Amino acid sequence: MLSNNNMTIERRQDARFDDQSLVFVETESAQPGTLAPTKLALARTLDISAKGLQIATQEALTANRILRIFVDNGEDYPLTLVGEVKWTRQEGEEHLSGIELYPSRETAQKQWAEKVRHKLALDAAGGEEALRQAG
Repeated sequence: MLSNNNMTIERRQDARFDDQSLVFVETESAQPGTLAPTKLALARTLDISAKGLQIATQEALTANRILRIFVDNGEDYPLTLVGEVKWTRQEGEEHLSGIELYPSRETAQKQWAEKVRHKLALDAAGGEEALRQAG
């Protein structure tokens, strides 16, 4: 979303869903040849789409930074997503960030997109069922 002089332009192309899931964000990668560990931050998703997500963190993220994000998908291993921080702002005690996911063979972006599409189908089916029950 782009805001200019109280005019808001919606640039999202995919349906978004409110979502409150915990994810881990890699804030600092381990460097080869050092003993420094990878640093992870706990984040909370606010909304998700097939190509992105909005997260809340305790520490500020930097715009234009590329991050790895680990999502618990109920399987034995988390989905590993790679995305770019497109925007960030502080809201109260939290820092909100919009992440655009990169498609990659090495990440689970396709699985993520399928998970979001499945949620869309369930939401649509639930809405249709509610209309049938009301009618």
